[in-house]
Amino acid sequence: MRPFSLRISPKLVSLLLIAFFLSAAGIGQAAIFDPSARWKTIETPHFRVHHPQRIGDVAKRAARILEEIHPEITAKWNWKPWSYTEVILVDNTDESNGMAAVIPYNWMLIFVVPPDPDSSLAHYDDWLRMLLVHEYTHIVQIDAYGGAWIPIRLIFGKTVSPSGINPTWMREGIAQYDETFFTKGGRGRGSYSEMVVRTSILEETFPPIDVADGLGWRWPGYKTAYIYGIKFVQWLIDTYGEEKFMEFDRRVRSSLLLAMINHQARNVYGQTFYELWNEWKRSLIERYDREVPAVRDRGVTPFEPVVPSNREEQYSVPALSPDGTTLAYSVKSPHGPGQIRLKDMVSGETKVLRKKQAAIQLSWSPDGNKIVYSAIRRYKHFYRYYDLWLYDFGIKKKRKRARRLTSGARARDPDFDPSGHSVVFVAGQAGTDVLKRLDLETKKTKVLTPDVPPLTQFANPRMSPDGRFIAVSVWKPGDGWRIYRYNANGKNPVRLTKGHELVVESRPVWSPDGRHIIFSSDRTGISNLYRVSYRGGRMAQITNVLTGAFQPTLSQSVEGVMAQRYHSKGFEIVRFPIRPKRVGGRKSKASREKTGKSISEKEANETTEGSFESRKYVAFGQSLFLPRFIVPNVVFEEDAIFASLFTGGFDALRWHNWTAGATYWSDPNHFGYHFSYWYNRFKPIFGLSITDYAVDFGNIIFDQDGDPATINDQRIVHFFEHRRNVAPFMAIPFSKFLFNVAYFYEDRMPKTALTPAERAALNLGKFAGFRAQLRYGNAKRYPASISREDGRTVRLTTIVTDSALGSGERNEQVIFAGDWREYVRMFRHHVLALRAAGGMTWGDRLVQGTFGMGGSIGEGVFARGGSYNYFPLRGLPLSALSRTRAMLLSAEYRFPLISPQRGVGTAPFFLKEISGALFADYGNAWNAHEGGSDSFRHFFDDFLLGVGTELRGDFVIGHGLPIHGRLGYAIIVVNRDRLGRLNDPILGTSIKNGMLILALGASF
Repeated sequence: MRPFSLRISPKLVSLLLIAFFLSAAGIGQAAIFDPSARWKTIETPHFRVHHPQRIGDVAKRAARILEEIHPEITAKWNWKPWSYTEVILVDNTDESNGMAAVIPYNWMLIFVVPPDPDSSLAHYDDWLRMLLVHEYTHIVQIDAYGGAWIPIRLIFGKTVSPSGINPTWMREGIAQYDETFFTKGGRGRGSYSEMVVRTSILEETFPPIDVADGLGWRWPGYKTAYIYGIKFVQWLIDTYGEEKFMEFDRRVRSSLLLAMINHQARNVYGQTFYELWNEWKRSLIERYDREVPAVRDRGVTPFEPVVPSNREEQYSVPALSPDGTTLAYSVKSPHGPGQIRLKDMVSGETKVLRKKQAAIQLSWSPDGNKIVYSAIRRYKHFYRYYDLWLYDFGIKKKRKRARRLTSGARARDPDFDPSGHSVVFVAGQAGTDVLKRLDLETKKTKVLTPDVPPLTQFANPRMSPDGRFIAVSVWKPGDGWRIYRYNANGKNPVRLTKGHELVVESRPVWSPDGRHIIFSSDRTGISNLYRVSYRGGRMAQITNVLTGAFQPTLSQSVEGVMAQRYHSKGFEIVRFPIRPKRVGGRKSKASREKTGKSISEKEANETTEGSFESRKYVAFGQSLFLPRFIVPNVVFEEDAIFASLFTGGFDALRWHNWTAGATYWSDPNHFGYHFSYWYNRFKPIFGLSITDYAVDFGNIIFDQDGDPATINDQRIVHFFEHRRNVAPFMAIPFSKFLFNVAYFYEDRMPKTALTPAERAALNLGKFAGFRAQLRYGNAKRYPASISREDGRTVRLTTIVTDSALGSGERNEQVIFAGDWREYVRMFRHHVLALRAAGGMTWGDRLVQGTFGMGGSIGEGVFARGGSYNYFPLRGLPLSALSRTRAMLLSAEYRFPLISPQRGVGTAPFFLKEISGALFADYGNAWNAHEGGSDSFRHFFDDFLLGVGTELRGDFVIGHGLPIHGRLGYAIIVVNRDRLGRLNDPILGTSIKNGMLILALGASF
């Protein structure tokens, strides 16, 4: 099954963009659009449509559609967005998707490739129109505001979007309702959502409203918001009328009671959404009590589980070997990467054929020694395309059995011909597909259908046993997905199934004698398996299920048909007996493809009617540097407050990017600022950063002359340093690596009040030189993970300051720091996390130190840890030690506790996982030649060991922003005599009794 969905909500995109901007490390990210493409812009009265030149016709059609739907959608929602909406059209992936954001301005990303018939999006009459309606509805509906928000919007800009904090199921339900209302297709009419909702009622797994946001990983996962969202919104409008729903939306956009949608629901409907949700559930039970008996009366087809659902895994594309002894199938799981597995039908043994690789179609060679399949991979950095792979059981070395047949060919859905010497497959571009044949010996490819009308799509071709024909699912405008038969040379297309309604017929397979074709169809509203003669005519229904049956496979050696079956936990593979029952009226002849102008050709011609002129894309002149939003943020760190205001912007293609903000840190009472600009159209990325900030060096002890001292009865100063920094930089991302280098010029001043002697004792003034950093990361995180796992991250940093580069004469240094982290998955997401980090300074010694050790500042969204010179040894206060050298070794055993995956009603809070950790931090910070640091025998004498435990939670706020929180306890158990009179900054008690950990972000 091809990846699919319009799954990224506009508010989530906006929140993630904000989180990206808040992270200074995010500057090193690579460009997301191919810089070598000739980018063009079509400007209409309300949109700027940016596109690669090669899909210019699609872009012109998109521009026309956008201007057609603009007055309809804005009138319906009574809101017209200010200025242009920037729209990016790309054909750089074989995944069907789209996304929208309202920060920093209204922006849409449209993937023009249509979905396949397995997708929940398959019920469409015009993919591009449906996608544009969906995403533009997001823009209009979420951008709207009114009432008391008007003056607040003037201050904070587009950060203010009251409807954007609505539950995901509501936002997605609204967008899907419009895609259904304004087109002849849409998920509101499709059988997929209906199937999932119906099955959840019949199997008593209907979700509560707090699960409907789709933020958990259990099936249906993120699809929950789409499936239940559209059905609930449809029910609300059908039951209470559209005007009431519009009144509810107007109240939400004008009310200061953020996220209190039940208050507005009570005003409009006289009930809360909890009560409405339960009323909807009762109406569904009543409806299916009326409808299901008629299905059961026809006799529900019995089935035998072959690969039953296990641990939330989803099974698809079953393929029986020619002798019927082995079943190959694809697996997707929230617990790990995709796989291709084999099941021995005799012994029942299952083994993994391919790790970390799922497939969307599998086909056995006639001799059963090979499997050809298609899988998606990154191509030339900017593209994600399907390609063909061959697995050869005849090769002795297992690691060499799989080889790639194509590269960047956008090749999918392969099938062996009866000779085993070639494969037939589908290839597409910009929404139009062709059938091709690949000769496995010569490696030559031939196009079988060069003259198909524009917008034609193919899926899942299968060769007949005698090699004369190809059965294939074909999509054409107004027709939906239908089963066709082509000659083996791609000529003489014949539609085998009749009817004019919009249906989804897919996954044709041939009977062993070649006389019939078996496929799935949702023509009755429930997807079942059907049989039709290869000549066409009346169909026979061979299954009758209450849920859904898909993707048949059969073999001459095995009785019955194996297929994918839906149930409330997802998809499994079962065996059905073949008991055909005729459906439809009189037997009719197959409809032959007519020559002359077809619907597809007419639609293609319409793309140029009333089209707009294209011009070269220009990044500037689009209010690039006009701030559109201000985001306030507050973080509590131990006993301090860190507050910030943030804004930023970028051009539509993300070539030019900038961020700016102001900060306040209560501990040093410091107001700071930052500005960054980077240009990432090409590699390398160039940029400039300007920052004003404070650094905590902890306690420094001075004697009466102002010199640093070591005795406790002298003046103890908690020292904060004020820094102003400017740094032009360059970053080069490649594969899993990121290398960046910067020249920096920094002025360091005391923030803490010092005597002249104390000030003279410290290294202050100008620091200038070069900073270089190399990063690597391949650690994984799956939907059900509690932590990174299966991999490592490495960061190496070198800094050189010299008077020849602008530094003060007392500030010449060479600094090296490294950080190596290993994440070892043990079992069922239990993880052993290991960290080795350290740093050394050569040259002039900074009295106040270079590396700070202590505290538990986290890493991630709204957390400020993760810098090269910060070492979090838990059990010590923040920056308890500040020296010129440091070393830290950490080990954590992370284990899942419970997985609630529940929200708090309709509130913008969702708890995903609660996990625990047992940890040990072993480290020290020291100055060169201090104590026993020069002797390996005594090197570890002063090292501190902190041990403790943490309770951790993964939760989501705002219906889209993931947060990791930690609550724990740590205590120093080795070298406790070094703790002196240090206190816990939160509790105020001596740290000899341990310290409370309260932090956002992962420990590492």
